[in-house]
Parts: sequence; structure tokens; C-alpha cells
Amino acid sequence: MACKTVVIALNWVGDNILALPTYRALQHRFRHDGGVAVAAPENVATLLASSGIFKRVIPWNGSTRNRVRALRGENFHRAVILPNSFRAAVVTLAAGIRERWGYATDCRGLLLSHAIKAPADRGHQLDDYTNLLAALNAPRVVDELPTMSITASLREKTRKRLRAAGIRIDRPLFGVHAGGLFGRAKHWGDTRYIETIERLRAEGFEVVLLTSPGERQQAEMIAAACGDVPIIGQDGDVLQLAAAISHCSVVITNDSGPLHLAAALAVPSVSIFGPTDPARTVIPGASRVIRRELECTPCYQRECPLRHHACMNDVGVDEVYQAAVGLFAELDGPLAAERRAKTGR
Repeated sequence: MACKTVVIALNWVGDNILALPTYRALQHRFRHDGGVAVAAPENVATLLASSGIFKRVIPWNGSTRNRVRALRGENFHRAVILPNSFRAAVVTLAAGIRERWGYATDCRGLLLSHAIKAPADRGHQLDDYTNLLAALNAPRVVDELPTMSITASLREKTRKRLRAAGIRIDRPLFGVHAGGLFGRAKHWGDTRYIETIERLRAEGFEVVLLTSPGERQQAEMIAAACGDVPIIGQDGDVLQLAAAISHCSVVITNDSGPLHLAAALAVPSVSIFGPTDPARTVIPGASRVIRRELECTPCYQRECPLRHHACMNDVGVDEVYQAAVGLFAELDGPLAAERRAKTGR
């Protein structure tokens, strides 16, 4: 049976991870109607394809015209539009899709055949599409959390890549992500990350830098400052990045995509929050959150409007280092002692 429904995916890696239960609810709803396809940015297309949820994955990037062309001719009967942007609605209308379901936001209500009222309160991001799913008679399993797995073949391929980069797999591996494409306000600071990495390596831990093409220059500078720490993710393959995270004992990160990848892979993490609210995006118990409660937080600004960036600058290296090593010790204490004995450090 031909697939009649296409889901317009979100743009950010973390948002797509948090939307996995929503995608699964839509697949369950339309499983007897050909299943669902998804149109997604190229950098997350392989990740979504690996989930096994979708009948088809349509990678796209670039202009509105190119996106319309990617959908036109597919004979989709229905589009479920998760992004709240005007552009996302225009693309589905121009592609000739008859049913267009989405929230009536960004002045786009007239472009939708089924304009749904968005939730009034911004609770946890997992619940963002409750109203939309209810309108489609596709309720999400309330307690379902985002989960994903990495195939054995990809894990082995990534293991070999890590070894080739000089990482000793017999030692605990810490993944460190210093970036965040949202803006500099989310960044804890390169010098702090450099000091944290140096302390981890001095204690005999292995470290891999997690990054993306847009953060490559930052990652390379940090890597060079630390004596050429291996980097993963600069080629833009998010599935490969996820596979590297699956080998980590602990991930240290700002509020960014790798945080949510780690949560979906059940990898422990320490996350540093400043301008954003962890209650909105962090799955309870999935990450050890470090933040400063200030009158100005959360501001959700890309640059600190007060220019002191105290929400991040007031977080010290000792606090993050102790949280990460302490989390590792709690979860892997006996094994950690055995590995230290073997390495003599």
C-alpha cells in the first residue's frame, strides 16, 4: 500500500530526538493506511531512518522551491507539520497536499486545511504535540520516552574508528560537546572545557570531542589546545555521532543535540544549562543538570542581553569535573577501580 502521510520533521537534532514518541504515535495511527514518510533535514535523515519508524525518509535542505519539488509527485494525501513556521505550511500547500495538519501559529492558519490550536502552556517538550495528536486521533503513550539503538555493525565500525584515532577502548571514555548552534549564550566556554578535558586525561580517562560541521573550527581549536584530542561529528553524520556517544561512559555537554542523543541511548550525562530551562527539555533522571538560578534565567536569548553571561560563567570547572567523575563512579565504580589498576593510573 502506498504511503499517504508525510510528516514534516523538525530542524534540530535534539528536537527530533524528543519527537520520537510523537513520530511513533503517528506511525501507529496510520499503520493500516500505508504508514508514514518523513521529510527531514539531511543531517538527521539517517538518524530517523535508523529508528525504523518511517516507511520512507525524504532528505532535504535548501530553498523552499527544492522542498516543494521533493514532495510534489509523491501523491501524499496528508501532511502532519511539526515545525511551527510559516514556511513549513507553504511547502506542503505548494506541493499540492490536500490535508495539511499543524498548529495555527506564525500567521499560517489559512494555509492549513486543519489548523489546530497550540497548547497554551509550554510544559515539557515531549508534550508539545499533544493537541495535534489528539486531533488526528493518534494519542502518544503518555509515559513513553525517546529511545534509540545502534546496530552492532555500526557500533563495531565506530569502535574501529575510535581506535584508529588513538582512543584506548579499554579505558572509560568521556564524550565532550562544547558547542551549541543555537548561540553563544548556551556555551560554557572553551577554556573551561579545555581545563576539564586536561583533568580527565590526567586521571587516565579517554576523551572524544563531539561536534558538528558548524562547530568544527571550535572543536579543532579545543582539540589542538589539549594535544590533539580525537573529534567525531565534523562530517555531519548524526548517526555516526550517536554511535560514538553509545561508546561513552559519560557525556559532558551544554544544552544541545548530544545531550538528547545520550539520553535516548541511555548514556549518563552532565549538562550545563544557562539561558534555557532544563524542565522544558531534560527527561527527568536522564542527566545531572548544573545551572545557576538567576533572576534573568531562562531568557532563551542567543547572546546574553546583560552581557555578563553569569548563568554560565558562574559554573566552575571543579563542579563540572566532580559531577562527571562522580557520576561515572556511581554507575561504574567497581569496574572503574579495576581499569585504573590495569592502567597503573
